[in-house]
Amino acid sequence: MPEETTFRIAKPDGLREFVMIVDDDALVTLLVERVLTTEGYRVITASDGCEALRTYKRFKSQIHLVILDYKMPDMDGYTLFNELRNVNPNVPAVLTSGFVEQEELDVMLANGLRGFIPKPLTQQKLLSKVRTLLDEIAHGTRLPSGPVEE
Repeated sequence: MPEETTFRIAKPDGLREFVMIVDDDALVTLLVERVLTTEGYRVITASDGCEALRTYKRFKSQIHLVILDYKMPDMDGYTLFNELRNVNPNVPAVLTSGFVEQEELDVMLANGLRGFIPKPLTQQKLLSKVRTLLDEIAHGTRLPSGPVEE
């Protein structure tokens, strides 16, 4: 019997895009969710790779951007990105982390990852990068293949 998942969308009436946050750190997830919902984004969260896959499969046609943490137990951001690509080869995803293997990041960027947002995240940096990425995706353009930096 498949595991049942309850989905909670923060700010379902928000006027901006729908963003999925995947991070095993509940505090980081809460802070990112709060920053985004305050700006009018609709947000759904997942605390691990399996939950993220179930959530993405359910909402893939509605999700505009997936923010993936790199370091997570059981399924890291690299593995999760590849699994999400099996669901949608054009998954609109960005990686965030305080540490990432450059070789893995380069492979992910070559395979469609939209960018990299280094931690620690500040409110201004997060909002700026998310807006830039969403605008790039909406206009069908690609970011240069390299990290998204300030």
